[in-house]
Amino acid sequence: MKIPYKTLNSHDVKVEHVFNSELKQGLEILLKSKAAIVLVRNGSDSDAEFLTLLNSFSELMKAVENRVCPPFIIVSPAGHVESVRSCLMENDYFGLDTQKVWVLEELNLPIVSISSEANREKIMMKSPWEIIERPVGSGGVFSLLSSNKILDSLNEMGVHYTQICSVSNRPAIGHPLLFGAVASAGADVGIKLSKSSEMEDDFDLIISIDQLNKMCRDVTQLRFSAHLEQHEHVKLVDGQWITVQPVAVNAHRLHADVTSALNSCSADKLCVMEIVEQ
Repeated sequence: MKIPYKTLNSHDVKVEHVFNSELKQGLEILLKSKAAIVLVRNGSDSDAEFLTLLNSFSELMKAVENRVCPPFIIVSPAGHVESVRSCLMENDYFGLDTQKVWVLEELNLPIVSISSEANREKIMMKSPWEIIERPVGSGGVFSLLSSNKILDSLNEMGVHYTQICSVSNRPAIGHPLLFGAVASAGADVGIKLSKSSEMEDDFDLIISIDQLNKMCRDVTQLRFSAHLEQHEHVKLVDGQWITVQPVAVNAHRLHADVTSALNSCSADKLCVMEIVEQ
């Protein structure tokens, strides 16, 4: 389905338009506390963008009857978690229920070497006591929700749909039309696409609780890719730690994308929402 951007950019959720049925269904999902939101920061977005986005979300929630407070999870790069928490406190949590807000540090995985020793790969060390790690990518959100018991909380709260989106890609956080479009289509995954989505880290998905449970509880549902990289590291040689400075790529960084959710979703359970300028 094609949705004009101006429709999602409006905070007037009571206006009549061609998507009136989907909008009403989405409002019902929000009012009955059946929606949750996961916002993923990738480190390239600015604090100003983040603040603007949360202010816009707050205004949208004010426009919804009885002002709803959906569960809200923010995934942030290492070193930014405290600044996110400070931003929330300084702005009175943007009207959210503090008991239903989580701020998590993004998931990291070890960097592994490209070894010529019988195809063996080893975890690379930054020092004798520290491994080299890098962010796994947006797909790490599924493990974070599971390991922090947030998935259990969402199930207990009766959440039916969860929006997982990046700060970029002009996301319409919490917009009832998106939830309603996916629900009315009977879909397990809804993906919002637009021509402005040029970066790999741009994404906006609506995922049913059944699909979210599947992705969080079965790691085989997540698709990883190996990116070649070059890393200085240390290794133990004859009982001594030495520093290795490579002259070529020598490592794999494992990466997983949140859109892995599409791989385990049948075509008849997928809802594609194309955002058009008019």
